[in-house]
Amino acid sequence: MSITLREYQSDAINSIYHKWKTKKNIILWSATGSGKSEMAAYIAQDCLKDKMPVVMIVRGRELVKNLSERLDKYKIDHSVHMAGHYRFNKKKLIQVCSIDTMKARNDYPYSDVQCVVILDECHKNYDDIFERYPIQYKLGLSGTPFSDMSMYDDYIQPLELYELRDMGVLVPEKIYCPHVIDTNSLKIVAGDFKRDQIEQLVTNGEIVGNVIRDYIDLGENRPTICFAVSVEHSKQLCDEFNKRGVRAIHCDASSTDDERKRAKEGLENGTIKVLCNVDIFSVGWDCPIVSCIILARPTWSLIWYLQAIGRGLRANPGKHDCIILDNAGNVFRHGTPYRPRDISLDKPENGKKKKYNADESVRTCFECYAVYESKLIDCPYCGATPPVREIKKIEGVLKLYNETPQEKEERTKKEAQNAYHKLLWVARKKNLPKSWVRSEIEKKYGKAVMPIIDELLRFSKLW
Repeated sequence: MSITLREYQSDAINSIYHKWKTKKNIILWSATGSGKSEMAAYIAQDCLKDKMPVVMIVRGRELVKNLSERLDKYKIDHSVHMAGHYRFNKKKLIQVCSIDTMKARNDYPYSDVQCVVILDECHKNYDDIFERYPIQYKLGLSGTPFSDMSMYDDYIQPLELYELRDMGVLVPEKIYCPHVIDTNSLKIVAGDFKRDQIEQLVTNGEIVGNVIRDYIDLGENRPTICFAVSVEHSKQLCDEFNKRGVRAIHCDASSTDDERKRAKEGLENGTIKVLCNVDIFSVGWDCPIVSCIILARPTWSLIWYLQAIGRGLRANPGKHDCIILDNAGNVFRHGTPYRPRDISLDKPENGKKKKYNADESVRTCFECYAVYESKLIDCPYCGATPPVREIKKIEGVLKLYNETPQEKEERTKKEAQNAYHKLLWVARKKNLPKSWVRSEIEKKYGKAVMPIIDELLRFSKLW
């Protein structure tokens, strides 16, 4: 069966073939929903015609199964490189492999001949593969190549993420941050928040309650994936959803294939509304009916953030957008998902992981708590315009419009609350204490607003 490619996919494959004439290691940087699997299958099919071996490497049995099914869809003959698997056949030119199995068995097919090696989710560590396949052609696939990519020679980006949205391949996002977890006291280890500290913070009953309430208020009862910090946190959220009448289910790494299949089918047929998990559904899992994502896990990982949100961005009949309930405030660290970004093929300085600073390109609506790019003036969701001081011309002299005391007080309070969360992220970025946030707000908005700000600081809430 022939594979029908979109124009940008065909152009990307031609670019890969052209670059392979002079370079061995190429990244295909293409977003969730752009058809990376189709492009990889097409390349494998081409190689098969030319009798060129292809080693297709993924992480985990679930992704091996998904890739094998994709190749079956196009009737591409292949082997699943797992001893005991009914499709295991070392003589097949196309080998679908799990990196964990290859390492455990020290078995690297076709490493002694020229071949093509395709690496799924190439932003993860594949050092062993580069050592075992030093002269072979390698193609790394990723929608988020923001880690150390220095082992690659070049990259191809067929199109930006927002172009896929504009083409209708992906849907627009709608981000809300009504209750944001305060991470100011958390330590950062190896580029992200310390896991045990996050777990202790997010399992607080009030924070869990906020996550549930925000879904009920803003989630529109949509099929949803909720990303938690840990297995226990995921189970806690699942239990609370069910107590509030929202049918939820939990899955983790120990869940069987049948359990995961039932979870997906439940979302598709409406018997389940929320699927709670930790990381198992953030990569390589497609369920286009999902139109709401709950981020209950704070992270400095841009890769994880985009991968998690990407589970809800795929277009589907009748799906107009994807609601993101960002209880972790990740949008303030990383910006909106469709924002253009750059990657680097340089080695990180001193071998250290790059730390992404807090993003300052978003603003929050005073009325509906939606988050949107700061270049927009009016809220794109409810149409509210941020309050401004109106100036009127009277007898040739510019004077401030005389607000009523009540109007002025209400406007000042809203401005101060909006400034609060922004300053808190700046404080995190510059390692400043919370007292600096308090001082800056009092300096700009006066003492009248401080009881509200002190209340926010006391209970570690942004709203």
